[in-house]
Amino acid sequence: MKFLLALLAFLFFDYCFGQSDLEIKIINDTIKKVSYYDQNNIVYTITNNSNKNYFLILDSVEFNEADEYAVDPFFIGLPDYYIYEKNTLLTPMFSFGAGSNNSHPQLYLNSKEFQKFRKQFFKEYDEYEMKIAYRISKNLIILKPKEKKFFSTQVNFPNYMGRHFNMVNSKNYYFQISLQNPQELISKYYKVLQNKDKERDFTIFTGQIYSNKIPLIYVVYNNP
Repeated sequence: MKFLLALLAFLFFDYCFGQSDLEIKIINDTIKKVSYYDQNNIVYTITNNSNKNYFLILDSVEFNEADEYAVDPFFIGLPDYYIYEKNTLLTPMFSFGAGSNNSHPQLYLNSKEFQKFRKQFFKEYDEYEMKIAYRISKNLIILKPKEKKFFSTQVNFPNYMGRHFNMVNSKNYYFQISLQNPQELISKYYKVLQNKDKERDFTIFTGQIYSNKIPLIYVVYNNP
């Protein structure tokens, strides 16, 4: 009971005060899309503006493309992205099964590392949850006070995996990303994060942070 109360107090404090501690910023001045087949490389930073050590879950390999910007437990840590026409947020269309199109990484479940992890947490999680917990442990980012780290993720327009935007040449588009670490998932896998660094005081980021918006120049000569 004491552990539960301490966890709830921790999550509430972090949600209220962690939002301004971490900053996500796109480094690209603009994104230019001139060919339908181009991939765009999005470079961004996450900065810890506080005097605390921070943990956050981040997997920069892909963008999340689940329906309605949901966070699938298995893909927690994938950044999301948004497209605006002027100040209006565009609503994407989705193909059938779009929410499952993010690729499941190879976790090497027969490895000694995973078997050791399973042995440590077998009382906490079932087999599916164990895979999520292990993936979280592999995608933990530590940000020291005032530290900034760079990341890069590729995306395509107007299609990305199962997500599609109706985009027209030469309109005024803007691009934005966010990172969401939901409290309910963090609380479920809290012991994994707690175990990562026992010696150093740290704060676990929960909530959602949004980047700046940058112009997206869409003038595609071979738009099918």
